[in-house]
Amino acid sequence: MFTLRALPPADGNILLAAYHDGLRRHWPVGRRTIARLIAASGRSGWAASERRLLCDGVRAQGLSMRDRKGLHRLLNPGAFPAEANPLKNKQLFARHAAAAGLPVPDSFALETSDIASWLHGQSIIIAKPSYCSKGQGVVRFAKKGGRWEGAEGPIADDALRARLLALWAAGGVIQRCLATHDALADMSPGALPTLRVVTCLDEVGTPEACALALRLSAGGGRPVDNFNAGNLVLSVDADGHCGPVWQAGPDGAPIRCDRHPLTGAPISGRPVPDLDAAVALALRAHLAFRSGFTVIGWDIGLTPDGPVLVEGNWNPGTDIMQLVSGRGLADSRLGALYCHHLRHLPPQRWQAAGAIERDPRRA
Repeated sequence: MFTLRALPPADGNILLAAYHDGLRRHWPVGRRTIARLIAASGRSGWAASERRLLCDGVRAQGLSMRDRKGLHRLLNPGAFPAEANPLKNKQLFARHAAAAGLPVPDSFALETSDIASWLHGQSIIIAKPSYCSKGQGVVRFAKKGGRWEGAEGPIADDALRARLLALWAAGGVIQRCLATHDALADMSPGALPTLRVVTCLDEVGTPEACALALRLSAGGGRPVDNFNAGNLVLSVDADGHCGPVWQAGPDGAPIRCDRHPLTGAPISGRPVPDLDAAVALALRAHLAFRSGFTVIGWDIGLTPDGPVLVEGNWNPGTDIMQLVSGRGLADSRLGALYCHHLRHLPPQRWQAAGAIERDPRRA
């Protein structure tokens, strides 16, 4: 995998101007030339899927998914190597969060238990590969009548143990499946609903919650609530209630949903349970993970026992946040903080950034 940074002929908003001007001022001629060629090749800016998802007004003040990675890598120097990044290495994340006293799902750890004993005390588990994103590779297994079953049907105990140990050896995590908060059960029937909280260090270095989005399962077979997996996403208003609900249509254009497509439950206007506690958890988490990370997207599970920290993301998606807010990132508090941090980056950070950079897993 690679990080690409492009230099287009013109910048559409103040955030892109702050980003690209920094590159122009600190890069030598050869690197600027490569970045201009990347822009000319069409490998920057808005992808066709984003053009369908976001209206012209949002895109005019927005940050594309193609451009966000190069920008986030500048703001989050702890991103690589991925093996040492606790927001990419899921086993490292689980250990770091638990050591900081943050509520996280009960997880298997080879250092403290054997897989057979751990499974004996579980009824539903989630297995997640490391170094993946957008819910890729996440699988769920449930014990029914004393036998384990997955999406493909029953699985023998020894086969399940072998599969889970192989995933663990590759850096993945195996966790108890968290229950959904009762107030959200009819709005997220297929998977745990999560609150995406984007936190960013403010002008004096204190974490600030700048953007919120609630993600709900549409009830499909996959145990994830990611929007790009066909699920629902919505804003949370100033009073803590659900805003307009969106689902991607067959062509990728957003479709407004007044009710849940499977259960028929109304969604907009309902209160989000434990909202203040979830936001407070995200702020606590950023304090624990702040070394090397200016901006982090947190996924907070909303459970009957309170908010639980599911994971953090060093390169949080900009598409759904701009969709639910109806504003481009440059026209937001988060965008203002991005500009502040870009203006105060040390010159050596800009100079070390490449037009094409490898995304190394190991040092």
